[in-house]
Amino acid sequence: MTYDVIVVGAGPAGSTAARVLGEAGISTLLLDKSAFPRDKPCGGGISARVISRFPYLESALAGIPVNWVHQIYFEAPSGVAVDYRSETPLYLMIRRCEFDNLLFSLACKKVDFVAPALVRKLDFGPDGVTLHAEVAGAPKQYRAKLIIGCDGANSIVARASGLRTGSIQKNYAIDMMEETPYTELSIAARDKMYVYYGYQGSYGYSYVFPKKSHLNLGIGCKLDHYLNGMRGAQYAHHCEFVDRLIADNLLTGASNKANFRAFPLPISGPSPRTYAERTLLCGDAGGFVNAFTAEGIYYAMVSGELAGRSAVDAIRSQDINRLSGYEQSWKREIGQDLGKSVSIQRLLMADLRRVDRIVKAASRDQPLAGMLARYATGALSYRQFKTSVLRRALPLYLREKTRAFFG
Repeated sequence: MTYDVIVVGAGPAGSTAARVLGEAGISTLLLDKSAFPRDKPCGGGISARVISRFPYLESALAGIPVNWVHQIYFEAPSGVAVDYRSETPLYLMIRRCEFDNLLFSLACKKVDFVAPALVRKLDFGPDGVTLHAEVAGAPKQYRAKLIIGCDGANSIVARASGLRTGSIQKNYAIDMMEETPYTELSIAARDKMYVYYGYQGSYGYSYVFPKKSHLNLGIGCKLDHYLNGMRGAQYAHHCEFVDRLIADNLLTGASNKANFRAFPLPISGPSPRTYAERTLLCGDAGGFVNAFTAEGIYYAMVSGELAGRSAVDAIRSQDINRLSGYEQSWKREIGQDLGKSVSIQRLLMADLRRVDRIVKAASRDQPLAGMLARYATGALSYRQFKTSVLRRALPLYLREKTRAFFG
């Protein structure tokens, strides 16, 4: 069968792109390797700004369980911590099986959908793309003028199009998480998310995200660190984290290994190129993950929408060269935030004492704590955060210097 556009992957990026294409009347095929609803390993936290960026979500989210979180707890490697509460929601906590199915239901009304479909091969020609897939055990071929790759960190589209090459060990992290019902593993403070910086003395983090009826928690570290010292023992490390929280009286119950899963995360920013002659990359496939906070859902949806718009423009104008506009548009909207997140992550995790100093300063200054919390949850852009911190930090710096000088 022949389409204008094939979208590979029906997660937040793919479903958002397909929704834009379908509403524009573009002939679109949406493929996924799994039938929906399906589960997806993920922390499941999204910045509250997703509502202002995608207004249609406000009413749509009423159809699934959502936990709006107003508090955030940061803990540095030394144990110093910040406990901040916002008057407005900071994060919304969702289960990916429910959230992804919601986005999929909004998209599939006006596009064709095939699943489970395993993409085996892509052939790029002067007139279009031929996609070879396995559907219900039988080989299938689909043709399109262009393809949008939203097929995750291990994207087949990214490699087939030449937009990703080489090893991923230094460019990826691995997140090891568990999502278990409160009847088995529970937390009293369900209006608070917990983030612990530093893990085993290197780049890493751990977190606790309370959902409506489930608790999601896990640890993450760079992939090369995982391969060198944790492979094969990931659940043991996870249990150490859970046991520590139980000993601290934060959690009650026990971990359930059946709910434990691991998944890769790109932490080196967007790919050097996110478009080719007949290809666009979105979400994890294009590296659209905040390297500092590890949030990817918001950026997946933004990149998916912008890719959908660029594809509509290219199809309507019959000019595939217009796909370059996609890269320009995402760079304008989220490029600086994603690029700076990589710089911040590398700077802080290269010396965990820097994390200690920042959290310690925020623990002594509530407005600074609020800035840190709002930046870490996406409410402030990098530019806004930098401006706010400079305005706040300079008077504090001068005051301390004056005290030190005069004794």
